[in-house]
Amino acid sequence: MRTTPLDAPFGARLHLETDAPLDAAEREAFRKAFAEHGLLVIRDGPLDDARQIELTGLLGRLEPDEDGGPMRMEVTNQHDQTTAPDGELVFHYDYAYDPTPIPAIGMYGQLVEGEVTPTDFVSSSTVLSRLSASLVEELRGRDAAHACFLHRLDRPEERSVEPEPLIARGEAGWGPEHYWTHHPAIFSNAFGVETLFLCLQHTDRLLGLPRTVSDGILGEVYEALYAPDQIYTHAWQPDDLVVWDNLTVQHARPEPREGPRTLRRYHVSETDLTADYLRVAREQGLV
Repeated sequence: MRTTPLDAPFGARLHLETDAPLDAAEREAFRKAFAEHGLLVIRDGPLDDARQIELTGLLGRLEPDEDGGPMRMEVTNQHDQTTAPDGELVFHYDYAYDPTPIPAIGMYGQLVEGEVTPTDFVSSSTVLSRLSASLVEELRGRDAAHACFLHRLDRPEERSVEPEPLIARGEAGWGPEHYWTHHPAIFSNAFGVETLFLCLQHTDRLLGLPRTVSDGILGEVYEALYAPDQIYTHAWQPDDLVVWDNLTVQHARPEPREGPRTLRRYHVSETDLTADYLRVAREQGLV
């Protein structure tokens, strides 16, 4: 097993060089590469579900489906049973608005034909070295509020407001207006990697500051975070497996292209959160 850096500010190509189950040393090398690079691209030929489950499962507990096996999801433009909304998606962490966002995602190019929609990635950990010391000090120790929908679903021109009291996930009355939580603006993941945790799609504000001040700080952060030379655009090829740290790396979907694309997904999660969100999303026609 070896790695070669991507032509990007972060991430690496991981060469497994074996079809056999990884031994203990190889499993440790995989986790070390993941911690160091935040995003791994594996192009070693076709991978079945079992191999994808093996590799993604090296990073933690895979969220189970209702039958108890690893939850298999699809992000696709081939049918309406996809697990992501249509159209462009700006930079985000999956489930940033949940108290326990998922730490790792693995997506595999099951169907990639013609000119397909790429996926953009940026690193929230490497950006810290590009922010001023005074800005990092302002963010350190401060929490931010995150929402699934920053604007109201019924009146998109209006900003969403964090409800009080906030109903916890799965409890009676819980729904999209309660998809809110707070996280530290800077924290360390399970591998000890310090990272920013602010994103364009879900971060509403920094707590303890006037809205205008918070918006100014977030704007300064986003200017550095989303600088064009900091974005890695992954052009999907058949049988690509991309595994990334959802706490230190954000992803986005640029303008969709017409080519057929189905990405097979498994993710690591400490809790069984997806079934709750998918149930409500399908009831309300959000996916």
